[in-house]
Amino acid sequence: VRRVLFRSTYIFEKGTSGKHLILLHGTGGDEHSLLDIAHFLAPNSTLLSFRGTVQEDGMNRFFKRNGLNQFDLDSLEKETDKLHEKIKEISEKELIPLSDWLLVGYSNGANIAAHLLLERETELNKGLFFHPMSLGVHQSRSTLEDKTVWISYGDNDPIVSPASFKELADQFETRQANVTIQLTVTGHQLTMDEIKQAREWTDHLLTK
Repeated sequence: VRRVLFRSTYIFEKGTSGKHLILLHGTGGDEHSLLDIAHFLAPNSTLLSFRGTVQEDGMNRFFKRNGLNQFDLDSLEKETDKLHEKIKEISEKELIPLSDWLLVGYSNGANIAAHLLLERETELNKGLFFHPMSLGVHQSRSTLEDKTVWISYGDNDPIVSPASFKELADQFETRQANVTIQLTVTGHQLTMDEIKQAREWTDHLLTK
């Protein structure tokens, strides 16, 4: 029996597999956007799916921007803290250790999740990020040797530049995170082949 709780900005769906995924959608998405992908990545897992609370021309986002790839860093820091606190609050209520979660994000959701792992002291330690980019913030220098991340990049992505993706990957790698990079030949959209690669990685990671 699956227990699904709906709140104003998130869905909590209790699973039976012992696996736990936090879902963070891309610009214009909502808390439902990644549910089908999550069910494919890790069937019967416990899911915590958030809706971004920042509005941009009627589209949900996780932090403000002032134009394409022009990020509002004050909003980024504020919203990262709010998200982190909400994850901790729900995890404590549901008796789920932070280290049990896998952060799964796409685009804007991947960006704030990667920023959380890079720039906050947290027991969250696993991330699967579809088409993320560097946000240009390099404040923390602490080791990330306890973090494991999978990040994907499309060769023809009109939003994420090769330099920005490399900068993000370098941020994780130079601080000793365990990094897997998945290259695709498409643009910013998700592909079935990419999602299948993500599922193989997820299955290996979460069944160790």
